[in-house]
Amino acid sequence: MDLPYEIKALIKGQDIRGIRNFFFKVDAPELQPGFFREDQWWDYKEDCPGSGKSTDTEWAKIAADVAAFHNQEGGILFFGIRNKDFRFLGAKPRLDTKLFNDKIRKYVGDRFWVSFGREFIQSDQSYLGIAVVPPRSVTQVRMLRDGPTLEGKPIFQSGDLCVRIGDETRIFRGSEAIQFAATRGLGVSAATFSVDEPNYRILRPDYKRFVRRETICEAIEKAIRSDRTYVTSLTGIGGIGKTALACWMTLCSYEQKDFDYIVSVSARDRALTGTGIIPVSPTFSSLDDLLRTVCETTGFAEIAEMPSEERLKAVRSDILSQFRGLLFVDNLETVDDPRILTFLEDLPIPTKAIVTSRKAKVRIANFPIEVGPFDKDEAIRFLEGTARAVGKEFMVNMTSAEKEGLVNACDRIPLVIEWLVGRSRDQEKATKTAEGLEAHGKHGEELLEFSFRRVFEEMTGSQRLVCQAVSLINRPLPIEAIAVAANLPLHTASDVLEELQDYSLVERLYDSNYRDLVYTLLPVTSTFLYRELRKSQGLESEIRKRLGDWYQARDVADPTQREQVQRIRRGEQSPELTLLQIARNYQASGDLDNAENFYKQALERNPRSWQCHRELAEFYRHYRDETARCLAHYKQACEVAPRQGPDRAKIFREYGIVLRSSGIASGPRDAAEALEEALKQTPGDPICRHALGDCYAKIMSYEKAIQVLEPLLESPYHNTRVKTYPLLEDCYKATSRTLELLTLKERMTSDKF
Repeated sequence: MDLPYEIKALIKGQDIRGIRNFFFKVDAPELQPGFFREDQWWDYKEDCPGSGKSTDTEWAKIAADVAAFHNQEGGILFFGIRNKDFRFLGAKPRLDTKLFNDKIRKYVGDRFWVSFGREFIQSDQSYLGIAVVPPRSVTQVRMLRDGPTLEGKPIFQSGDLCVRIGDETRIFRGSEAIQFAATRGLGVSAATFSVDEPNYRILRPDYKRFVRRETICEAIEKAIRSDRTYVTSLTGIGGIGKTALACWMTLCSYEQKDFDYIVSVSARDRALTGTGIIPVSPTFSSLDDLLRTVCETTGFAEIAEMPSEERLKAVRSDILSQFRGLLFVDNLETVDDPRILTFLEDLPIPTKAIVTSRKAKVRIANFPIEVGPFDKDEAIRFLEGTARAVGKEFMVNMTSAEKEGLVNACDRIPLVIEWLVGRSRDQEKATKTAEGLEAHGKHGEELLEFSFRRVFEEMTGSQRLVCQAVSLINRPLPIEAIAVAANLPLHTASDVLEELQDYSLVERLYDSNYRDLVYTLLPVTSTFLYRELRKSQGLESEIRKRLGDWYQARDVADPTQREQVQRIRRGEQSPELTLLQIARNYQASGDLDNAENFYKQALERNPRSWQCHRELAEFYRHYRDETARCLAHYKQACEVAPRQGPDRAKIFREYGIVLRSSGIASGPRDAAEALEEALKQTPGDPICRHALGDCYAKIMSYEKAIQVLEPLLESPYHNTRVKTYPLLEDCYKATSRTLELLTLKERMTSDKF
């Protein structure tokens, strides 16, 4: 049995009964062998805190534990188990899911929902409490406010990052939290973005370790916060760190909640099409692309569908002018659409922008910052950090004078320093390489080109092939695609990629869309490699053909499956929709097990897809009769639903209808909240209106029920009127509305049943 897999599956499914049976004996609250310890997935508490003011500190500690589990892979809190001898004592205060979440919400927000269950209830009403914390889907959750003080210090502060490490909760703060999140992959939604959540889309930084450059960082912070500047431009040669600095500032702004939304776009000059990889205009190549991304990120889907000119006006008036936002535009020099510059130079207040470019482009309301090489101390810190990351401690242990000589030979350019570290197997090799660079007396762009040339000449044939194959498309690729493009066995391609990481040429990332590792190059490196590729006559065509055949799934015989495999291999913008279609096909044929499997695969491809959550909720509702799972997925669908429109209305309506009949104590009240949102979107929906009126009646909000239900008396549909009469009759009686009750009875009599 794969223990972590089994536990993670139970956590992901919020399966409280399954967890109880997995950890405890069937007929008694006694732990099974192997669980007499705490772990990264579970923790024991002797009792639950009560609801009084004196329990605030204990609830804050639990909130920190919940956030720590959520920021990793989810987890379980058991209440009523003493963690010294793991003996069952029983929790006393009576809690349910709503009360539990109400207690922690002020610290962790409501972006996720903790399920709470009471098991093994004893004669004295003590019980085993099980709280199941779901894993994060996209980004980490920070603490929303300061915790209570303990021994003169707050347990945690607003903005702190809590993470489960081993069997304890660790708390990271400030720059330490940002660094931990970057180095441990927290917050990565896919290989392209570091943050991808409603209202925030931030490019993945191209650094593993950020070296703060005091003068430049202070200038950028000043520019971003200046009331007289609306565009901050970072300019300089390739590999000098423009994108790194821009990403750093953007992530800091996100962490500090400086903006209501952040939108990031980056230009690229090659893309995948149905026939393979071909040179095209940059993906972000026009003002329309930028406007569409703004709409998608901020949730204004209806504006994205407008004609171009109307879209521009609506984005300016309804988004940019109404909210304080930040636009991050990377590689601006590759964008040819002149409207982009006009747009950036006339940004509506209070939106701002930060752009990177080799040369200054924006002229109006601009704060230009020239990014040059590191200073001596920054360069040495960067050298030491890069060397440690790849296990080359000999460079860290060199004398200060020797390290200064190395970074000076690299002109203190970050990318050249990385290449020097990558090529150096020992101190002698590092010194010799540095001397070779220095002897040629090149600087800036010339040194960058010369340094890359030396690296390229040292590569083996397989290494060159792999690098050139990756350079054909400026986005992360799975290893299968790279092996096909380079015409290498999979295991050989894997070995080569490991070697190229040591050279600091290839970066390995985890892509949560593919649910696998992917590989990419830095933009400057990709440019150099693609230039070399084009010098080899016929090689580019060969690679294109091999990739084209693979992406078109010519190795798959069945035409129907071939089309679906094509979409998945290409990693299309919404690959989950293909998997959803496969799931629907299995569902229609009666193969529910395969249908469920493909629904889950679709959700794994895009955990933020409201379509996936809604369809999986409906599957559990109608085909599995599993209300708890249905509610869990509808709740998540609500969190990522469109900002407005019929889809939002349908999600909230069905969520409310399921909640209403769920048997949960707070079901009618929670259902009313969901149905109110649905009715706001579609006031003419009689089903939603009737369900909301019914919920109001159940929670004895009779005045609200009457207000919602009375318009249904004029419904042209007989069945709707018939269902409304008894509800209104009860409400009129409860509020002593004698005249309205008599009028209603007359209508009931005259209406033919």
